[in-house]
Amino acid sequence: MATIKRDLSAFDPGLWAHYAAAIVGAWFFMSSVVWHEGTVWRSFDWMLGLLVIGASIMALRHARQHWFISGLGVVLVLVSFVLPHASDLTAWNERVVGVLLLGLGLVAGGELPPEDT
Repeated sequence: MATIKRDLSAFDPGLWAHYAAAIVGAWFFMSSVVWHEGTVWRSFDWMLGLLVIGASIMALRHARQHWFISGLGVVLVLVSFVLPHASDLTAWNERVVGVLLLGLGLVAGGELPPEDT
């Protein structure tokens, strides 16, 4: 059985970036439920939120998939500038979340072991 180091030298920024991306995706999912703008935008936003959560969970086991999180962030930023919004609050939420996801997706590394211990 393998031992796992649990001190500060075992800190992996990539792993924490994937966890943070999942939290940001959960925020984006919940904010789409709270701030109703219309059925089409709300559906698009909660689907993107679920995709972010799924991509960050996938990146926990396959570290090379972290680029998918950045891609979703870029899509979110572009959508916030291109498509019309009824509320500036929703557009700024999309922009902030998109920039956060872009930055978190650029952090490489952070792969969990292949089997749970």
